[in-house]
Amino acid sequence: MKPVYFPFTYINDDVARDLYACFGQVTVYQPSTHEIPENMRKLSDDGMLDIRVPVSGDETRIEALIKEYKEWGELHQKSDTAFLKAIGERVPFFDDTFSTQLASQIKKVRDENYSKEKPDILFNARLFLCLAQDYDLAQDGINRDLVSVYEMEKKLLEGLTHEDEEFFIKKTGSSLQASDDSGKYKIKERIEAWTYLMSIDGEQPGFFITDCRDAFDLVTEKAGDMNEVLELASVPVCAKTGIMDKWRAFFIEQIEGLSKDDNFIMDEKIFDLPAVKEPGREISLKLFKIINKSRRDFINKILGNDFQDVMNNSNGEKNRSIFICLVKSSFTTS
Repeated sequence: MKPVYFPFTYINDDVARDLYACFGQVTVYQPSTHEIPENMRKLSDDGMLDIRVPVSGDETRIEALIKEYKEWGELHQKSDTAFLKAIGERVPFFDDTFSTQLASQIKKVRDENYSKEKPDILFNARLFLCLAQDYDLAQDGINRDLVSVYEMEKKLLEGLTHEDEEFFIKKTGSSLQASDDSGKYKIKERIEAWTYLMSIDGEQPGFFITDCRDAFDLVTEKAGDMNEVLELASVPVCAKTGIMDKWRAFFIEQIEGLSKDDNFIMDEKIFDLPAVKEPGREISLKLFKIINKSRRDFINKILGNDFQDVMNNSNGEKNRSIFICLVKSSFTTS
């Protein structure tokens, strides 16, 4: 039962490796085949990610709009993420004027598709997710740079006396910290666009995982009735590969049991976490099961609309197990 990462289409190396250690291969959607991030291609080649593009087409059009958008941002606000920040809090991809406004505000780019009376919701959702992915990729680069500066600062402080350290901090301020903005930025719009894209996936996934608390809270609030089925405070994903592989296989077996049988009782051995000799990376997780919902109902609860036209084989669909998992990575030092 392969989990699907949401509501982002970009995942960095650390998060991907942590999730793989615990859950095995994780699916990450791409809104387009246009410029799939290089680190994700490598993670896919290593077997950690299943990169899935639920729908393709219009790649040239998407690429052209993104190019114009970046040029607009650089020209007007010296930032290629400026337009994404400028579009406000409305849900842009449900608006039939979104791609038109994007084009007109950048370089008045138009084609016959922009004049459609019926909005191209799927195209607009894909375009929005592409813009959001570029933002996340840029933010991740900034965070990596900040971490590098922090490590250099840390090494510098190790060589100072207490008086020197106090003087240094007084003059330079507190240590730089990586930004956590990407997990909260336009989260409602991201979830709705991502859900619309997910609804096209013929695989019909039922296991969703996120490391964003805001996304988790919003989805579970909209989804309705659910039960917590498992909470693990500290899974040491830094454990030796063989030990971690054995625990992961057992963990996945338990999740599959839950998905197939509503009366399944998890084995207490699931709490016998892998042993580690040295502190390192670990994750906490909370797993919830949505009850009395079909996949179609689950999607419509999130979107707040009835999208029968995009559902695959939804007629007569029965209620099924839908799982949502919240994870949080951390690094123990002692």
